[in-house]
Amino acid sequence: MPGLRHSCPGVPVSTFLESPPAAHRDRTTPTRTTSFPQPDPGGSLRLTVTRPDPATAVIAVDGELVAATAPRLAHLLGPRLTSALRTVVIDLSAVTFLDTTGLGVLVHAWHQATITGRTLKLITGPGGVERALESAGLDTRA
Repeated sequence: MPGLRHSCPGVPVSTFLESPPAAHRDRTTPTRTTSFPQPDPGGSLRLTVTRPDPATAVIAVDGELVAATAPRLAHLLGPRLTSALRTVVIDLSAVTFLDTTGLGVLVHAWHQATITGRTLKLITGPGGVERALESAGLDTRA
Protein backbone atom coordinates (compact mmCIF):
# COMPACT_ATOMS: atom_id res chain seq x y z
CA MET A 1 0.00 0.00 0.00
CA PRO A 2 1.38 3.45 -0.87
CA GLY A 3 2.87 5.33 2.05
CA LEU A 4 2.94 2.29 4.33
CA ARG A 5 5.95 2.46 6.66
CA HIS A 6 8.01 -0.61 7.36
CA SER A 7 11.10 -1.29 9.46
CA CYS A 8 13.62 -4.02 10.10
CA PRO A 9 11.91 -6.99 11.74
CA GLY A 10 11.52 -6.16 15.41
CA VAL A 11 13.06 -2.68 15.08
CA PRO A 12 10.70 0.32 15.16
CA VAL A 13 11.12 2.83 12.34
CA SER A 14 12.08 5.55 14.81
CA THR A 15 14.86 3.52 16.45
CA PHE A 16 18.26 5.16 16.54
CA LEU A 17 21.25 2.87 16.70
CA GLU A 18 23.83 4.20 19.11
CA SER A 19 27.09 3.09 20.59
CA PRO A 20 28.88 3.21 22.96
CA PRO A 21 26.33 2.31 25.63
CA ALA A 22 24.48 5.19 27.26
CA ALA A 23 26.55 4.85 30.44
CA HIS A 24 29.64 5.96 28.50
CA ARG A 25 28.12 9.05 26.86
CA ASP A 26 28.17 12.56 28.26
CA ARG A 27 24.51 13.23 29.01
CA THR A 28 24.96 16.98 29.52
CA THR A 29 26.40 17.85 26.11
CA PRO A 30 24.24 17.66 22.97
CA THR A 31 25.62 16.06 19.84
CA ARG A 32 28.33 18.34 18.47
CA THR A 33 27.87 20.04 15.14
CA THR A 34 30.76 21.48 13.18
CA SER A 35 31.11 23.04 9.76
CA PHE A 36 33.44 20.22 8.67
CA PRO A 37 31.83 16.76 8.70
CA GLN A 38 33.32 14.59 11.41
CA PRO A 39 32.17 11.09 12.33
CA ASP A 40 30.40 10.80 15.64
CA PRO A 41 32.29 8.08 17.55
CA GLY A 42 28.94 6.65 18.63
CA GLY A 43 27.31 7.03 15.25
CA SER A 44 23.56 7.02 14.78
CA LEU A 45 21.44 5.92 11.87
CA ARG A 46 17.72 6.03 11.19
CA LEU A 47 16.28 3.84 8.46
CA THR A 48 12.76 4.31 7.09
CA VAL A 49 11.18 2.10 4.44
CA THR A 50 8.21 3.20 2.35
CA ARG A 51 6.44 1.43 -0.51
CA PRO A 52 5.20 3.97 -3.09
CA ASP A 53 3.93 1.05 -5.18
CA PRO A 54 3.98 -2.76 -4.86
CA ALA A 55 7.13 -3.14 -6.98
CA THR A 56 9.21 -0.41 -5.30
CA ALA A 57 10.78 0.12 -1.89
CA VAL A 58 12.36 3.40 -0.83
CA ILE A 59 14.84 3.24 2.03
CA ALA A 60 15.59 6.64 3.56
CA VAL A 61 18.92 6.74 5.39
CA ASP A 62 19.37 9.50 7.96
CA GLY A 63 22.59 9.92 9.94
CA GLU A 64 25.98 8.30 9.71
CA LEU A 65 26.57 5.31 7.46
CA VAL A 66 29.70 4.02 9.17
CA ALA A 67 31.18 0.77 10.52
CA ALA A 68 28.96 0.86 13.62
CA THR A 69 25.72 1.40 11.66
CA ALA A 70 26.20 0.05 8.12
CA PRO A 71 25.32 -3.57 9.04
CA ARG A 72 21.76 -2.42 9.85
CA LEU A 73 21.34 -1.10 6.30
CA ALA A 74 22.85 -4.31 4.89
CA HIS A 75 20.36 -6.35 6.96
CA LEU A 76 17.49 -4.25 5.63
CA LEU A 77 18.65 -4.38 2.00
CA GLY A 78 19.31 -8.12 1.73
CA PRO A 79 15.72 -9.39 1.61
CA ARG A 80 14.57 -6.51 -0.57
CA LEU A 81 17.16 -7.30 -3.23
CA THR A 82 15.99 -10.92 -3.44
CA SER A 83 12.22 -10.35 -3.15
CA ALA A 84 9.57 -9.65 -5.78
CA LEU A 85 10.47 -5.95 -5.77
CA ARG A 86 11.70 -4.60 -9.09
CA THR A 87 13.18 -1.35 -7.80
CA VAL A 88 14.95 -0.42 -4.58
CA VAL A 89 15.69 3.26 -4.00
CA ILE A 90 18.20 4.26 -1.32
CA ASP A 91 17.76 7.90 -0.34
CA LEU A 92 21.11 9.07 1.04
CA SER A 93 20.23 12.78 1.02
CA ALA A 94 20.22 12.92 4.85
CA VAL A 95 23.49 10.99 5.33
CA THR A 96 25.84 13.16 7.38
CA PHE A 97 28.93 10.95 7.13
CA LEU A 98 29.89 7.98 4.96
CA ASP A 99 32.91 5.79 5.66
CA THR A 100 34.38 2.89 3.68
CA THR A 101 32.19 0.33 5.47
CA GLY A 102 29.04 2.23 4.49
CA LEU A 103 30.35 2.59 0.96
CA GLY A 104 31.05 -1.15 0.90
CA VAL A 105 27.43 -1.93 1.81
CA LEU A 106 26.25 0.25 -1.08
CA VAL A 107 28.69 -1.34 -3.55
CA HIS A 108 27.59 -4.82 -2.43
CA ALA A 109 23.91 -3.82 -2.84
CA TRP A 110 24.66 -2.48 -6.32
CA HIS A 111 26.28 -5.78 -7.34
CA GLN A 112 23.46 -7.83 -5.75
CA ALA A 113 20.85 -5.80 -7.63
CA THR A 114 22.72 -6.33 -10.89
CA ILE A 115 22.97 -10.09 -10.32
CA THR A 116 19.28 -10.44 -9.43
CA GLY A 117 18.01 -8.16 -12.21
CA ARG A 118 16.71 -5.46 -9.89
CA THR A 119 17.07 -1.72 -10.33
CA LEU A 120 18.94 0.05 -7.53
CA LYS A 121 18.70 3.84 -7.47
CA LEU A 122 20.76 6.04 -5.17
CA ILE A 123 19.64 9.54 -4.24
CA THR A 124 22.23 11.91 -2.82
CA GLY A 125 22.12 15.36 -1.31
CA PRO A 126 24.66 18.10 -0.71
CA GLY A 127 28.02 17.07 0.63
CA GLY A 128 30.64 14.50 -0.16
CA VAL A 129 28.38 11.44 -0.40
CA GLU A 130 27.83 11.81 -4.15
CA ARG A 131 31.55 12.24 -4.80
CA ALA A 132 32.34 9.12 -2.74
CA LEU A 133 29.75 7.11 -4.67
CA GLU A 134 31.06 8.33 -8.03
CA SER A 135 34.64 7.44 -7.05
CA ALA A 136 33.40 3.93 -6.22
CA GLY A 137 31.78 3.66 -9.66
CA LEU A 138 28.19 4.06 -8.45
CA ASP A 139 26.59 6.58 -10.78
CA THR A 140 23.73 8.36 -9.00
CA ARG A 141 22.39 10.11 -12.09
CA ALA A 142 19.18 8.66 -13.53
